[in-house]
Amino acid sequence: MSNSVSEELKLVNELINKFKIEEALQKVEDVEQNQNLTTEESMRIQVYRGMIHLSFGQPKIALEIAEELYQKSQEVKMPFFSLDALFLKESVMFSLQRFEELYKILEQHEKLLKSIPREGSLKFQEKEALFLIWKGQGVFFRGNIDLTLKYHSKSLDFFEKNDPHSRWIGFNLMGLAWAYEARGELDLALEYNEKVLLLTPKENNFGSVIRVATVYREMGRTFYRKGQLNRAFEYHKLDLEIQKKTKNSIWMNASYVDIIRVLLAQKNIDQAKYYLQELKQLDAKHENEMGMHSYQYAHALILKSSSRTRDHAEAEKIMKRLLKEQSSLFFDISRYIIELCDLYFKEFQLTHEIEILDDIQPLIDRLEKDITISYDSYPLLANLKLLQAKLALLQINMVEARKLLTEAQKIAEEHDLQLLAGEISKEHDRLLKELKLWESIKKEQTSVAERLKLASIDGVMERLQKKRAIEPLESSGQQPVSLLILAAGGVLLFTHPFTDEWKQDNDLFGSFLSAFLTFSDEFFSQGLDRAKFGEDTILLRSVGSFSICYLFRGQTYFAKQKLEKFVEMIQKDPEIWETLEKFEKSSQVAELKDLPKMEGLLNEIFLS
Repeated sequence: MSNSVSEELKLVNELINKFKIEEALQKVEDVEQNQNLTTEESMRIQVYRGMIHLSFGQPKIALEIAEELYQKSQEVKMPFFSLDALFLKESVMFSLQRFEELYKILEQHEKLLKSIPREGSLKFQEKEALFLIWKGQGVFFRGNIDLTLKYHSKSLDFFEKNDPHSRWIGFNLMGLAWAYEARGELDLALEYNEKVLLLTPKENNFGSVIRVATVYREMGRTFYRKGQLNRAFEYHKLDLEIQKKTKNSIWMNASYVDIIRVLLAQKNIDQAKYYLQELKQLDAKHENEMGMHSYQYAHALILKSSSRTRDHAEAEKIMKRLLKEQSSLFFDISRYIIELCDLYFKEFQLTHEIEILDDIQPLIDRLEKDITISYDSYPLLANLKLLQAKLALLQINMVEARKLLTEAQKIAEEHDLQLLAGEISKEHDRLLKELKLWESIKKEQTSVAERLKLASIDGVMERLQKKRAIEPLESSGQQPVSLLILAAGGVLLFTHPFTDEWKQDNDLFGSFLSAFLTFSDEFFSQGLDRAKFGEDTILLRSVGSFSICYLFRGQTYFAKQKLEKFVEMIQKDPEIWETLEKFEKSSQVAELKDLPKMEGLLNEIFLS
């Protein structure tokens, strides 16, 4: 590559990074006037052309360029350009939200990367960092938040060290913001989106304004979840103003719906109706499926906010029609189902007719069945399980409610939704405290109104509608009581009391052991994860042939984390594990002197 052409192409890349897309295109056309371009120079120009057309909102042209570039690079055996072509195709599929095709290209991309000798060169590291961007988004839309954070962080680290002006820094920051938003860590999501705004050039060009609009939209939704409605309205209005200028009808529809939702939350019905009329005019102008669905959905939301029964009936009719049409191309049908559930719950709160619950359960069953695995599916699934637990409570089925709460927390924990897991755990703890009250309600056939008050449906419905943020649990007030390790059949193998009460009260200890088999049968046969013993809560964990029982006072969520850490540590320590197995075979109770490391481990984990 000649020095002059190399410098010109370097300038093109700098212009793209600064979102000066028109200038970048002009510079590319100037370079192409050179009649003596090498194959490498020609392909580099194609890479930039593809990026430019995608930035202009012309994904079909960008895809054609990517296909041609891939074929040519394969013919001349220049695999780095094949990687560029696949990256461009992934960018197109992401912009079109064609995620299944994105996943297939990612598999092809990864296979090609592995086939190239890993020389540790900067050039190879750059290609790997670019691949991690779309791999991060691929796992994000399949619901793996942990890997999303890992891939975007690794890619971000490369660009910050080696190309500090790259526009991919901003995209990685946006990816991190989306991941934290999905995990419920809203302040972190806002922090990363603010960083994107600071890094995005202020020039009034297509590329920069689209990125800014995207960030405004996400920040508006985050503030909506935090309950900061004025700020949410401010950001959604900024987003809408940009979408009007770019004439992007798809995102204009979304912007109108976002604004209307905020206004309804503010009880500003008249202004919501004003924006609905603007949305109706947009729908009439563009006559597309998304416009029709956006208008009807927003109209139903406004009707639903009314105090009139006939308006609720009309909103229900619209939601059912939208659900029947089931156009998943632009809308996730979950929003229709959730709004219908909310309508029925509101009717139930007014009438107290228990039969209304029969209309809600089929909707939940359908949503569970039809839900596609995505970044939003696991919070949705966990909250649905929580909602089903509330339904079971309203029908005074406490065992089913506890089982569903355990399932909900497991989903949240397995997918790193720790704030949600903590919230579900708190709900479960509250139910255990109120079990006697629920038993009396069941016995005395207490009114539905009393059950509704105790079940507290509103919180989970607002989270399903993304109207409420989750507040972190307070970790203070944890009090360990005792830890026991038991062999098969409930035979005591090791015990360590953390309080004098357990050291001195043999009757209490004996009562617990006699109740243990009942607790363990309940845990394992019904899929529960906790029980109450007097004022204490019990966690039971099966590990190999052992059962580890932890008694404590305080929040189960934090106690469970400590128990899991203890299980992990004893499994990793051959000395502890082999000693426990030896005492199991001899049917003896091990003491601290037999396990020299145990006391330090117990103090470090449970008393720190």
